[in-house]
Amino acid sequence: MDLSTASQWAEVIGLVTILGAAIYSWFQINELKKSREGVASLSLAELFQDTEFSHGCILIFRQPDHLDSLEEMEAFHGEDWPKVFTVLTTWESIGVLMHEGHLDWRIVHKLYSGSIIRSWEKTEKIIYTIREATGIESAFEWVQWIAERMIEYNEEHVEEPAQYAYKDWRPTLRKS
Repeated sequence: MDLSTASQWAEVIGLVTILGAAIYSWFQINELKKSREGVASLSLAELFQDTEFSHGCILIFRQPDHLDSLEEMEAFHGEDWPKVFTVLTTWESIGVLMHEGHLDWRIVHKLYSGSIIRSWEKTEKIIYTIREATGIESAFEWVQWIAERMIEYNEEHVEEPAQYAYKDWRPTLRKS
């Protein structure tokens, strides 16, 4: 084999190696994305297991509809006020992460649409009052954004409750 032929073979082998590495990297990146999405979904599911958060949701759901200001809400909830604030800031964070594509819409919707919408309904007047009092139009903007997206989605897509929609579902058995 002469030098010219050997150099051509070396180029072909180098090209195949680079192509193989690119394909392998593509698969690895996809697996990493799936893993990251799984971790994010698990973190979302764990929220309701946090007693402070769950208690905050219950407090919001049970608060009267006539509360108009932050002061009224704080007075109504007393010592538990920080739990309510935690729920609102959590919805705010989830809204931003949803918008930026870091969370799966389907998972967030299935887990939290009812809670997000109900929280918005119970605090909408209060949030508008906060914005007016502070002059900060962006106060709880992502709570409003995600609640409105959930409401719009629910109006456009009437989904059957899971206990009916998936009544025939069976688990996929994994190979050992």
